[in-house]
Amino acid sequence: MSHSLRWSYIFKHWIGTLLLGTTLVSIFPVFNPLNSSGIGQTIFFSILWLCYSAIYSIPTLVCYILAFSWFKDNTLNVNWIKMTLILVTLAGIAMTVALTVRSMESAIYYSIAAIITGILFKIEKV
Repeated sequence: MSHSLRWSYIFKHWIGTLLLGTTLVSIFPVFNPLNSSGIGQTIFFSILWLCYSAIYSIPTLVCYILAFSWFKDNTLNVNWIKMTLILVTLAGIAMTVALTVRSMESAIYYSIAAIITGILFKIEKV
């Protein structure tokens, strides 16, 4: 028996993770007393970082779509499917950050964003 999973979950989770992760990366350094950049620089940085994140997250998105399509044909519990997809996202974030920016701070922010958005969005059609 296959699940009635929402394909829109993939894109909600991906876009939500990018937006929330970029927001976290951008906002938290603003509260750092050593950071003297203004709001204009923060907005500019956020837009650049969002574009960068979207481009570098495409390989993870492809793996995520493959996993999602495989789960669509299985009888696993929906909570296990959701948890596994979140773990695929976290692995993709870790590999992307390790290969590019090597900043554990950004990996943590995007991981938090992936967990929050992955839990909040509904994966199964009601």
